[in-house]
Amino acid sequence: MSQYKSVFKDETKLDINYVPYKLPHRDRELRLLTEFFSFILHAPGKMAQRIVIAGDVGSGKTVLSQRFGMNATREAEKRGINLHYVHVNCREYRGSLFLILYHAVSVFHPSFPKRGYSAEELLQILLQVLDEQDAYVILTLDEFESLIEREGTEAVYKLTRLQETRVNKPQRLSLICVMRNLKILEKLDASTRSTLQSNVIHLEKYSKRQLVDILSDRVSLAFKPLTVPEDTVSLIADIASSEGGNARFGIELLW
Repeated sequence: MSQYKSVFKDETKLDINYVPYKLPHRDRELRLLTEFFSFILHAPGKMAQRIVIAGDVGSGKTVLSQRFGMNATREAEKRGINLHYVHVNCREYRGSLFLILYHAVSVFHPSFPKRGYSAEELLQILLQVLDEQDAYVILTLDEFESLIEREGTEAVYKLTRLQETRVNKPQRLSLICVMRNLKILEKLDASTRSTLQSNVIHLEKYSKRQLVDILSDRVSLAFKPLTVPEDTVSLIADIASSEGGNARFGIELLW
């Protein structure tokens, strides 16, 4: 009886949580993010940044922000800067500002009590912890729509205008807000909306050719040589293209 031989070289490279070192066709956007946050490496504490990343499902929003976060924290560590990247999926926390901030605080204090504090108190506690540890954090709020839908303008206002209450203190908290459509921002008041619309990175849908490149790159990482024919990759790219250029869907089909 012949022994089963797997076609996989490293199956984890197909996992939804895997963040590749290279992001085909998102180099420009990654450079732009790096430019927006360059101050953290050169003059940490001098300012805070607020960035919006918008794009359809499967356009690479999440993996782009995560890849940037990994790169930024690595470079900061080389320079002796205590920078943390915290990625929160707002939908998983039911759009609750309290739960989102509790998660952020628990990154620094894993045993922090979950009861007895309001969202506003947690925000101040987070800043206090950052001050005590001389640390900086880039907080990415993925599926930002969930926070807006549940909490409205007030919660977003508190996050975006936070540093205005910290006169003559280092600015330690920056935001990346990830969403599918910028129209959700119309639910915010004009003042809050203006703070988020200054720096927007819009991700266009992947073309079929781009999807072939992305899938081929992932095939080379996950599968043994010559186990996935080019025709198969092309067919999957066709299907993913018909689903709105959804690279995530294409990678799932590979698996």
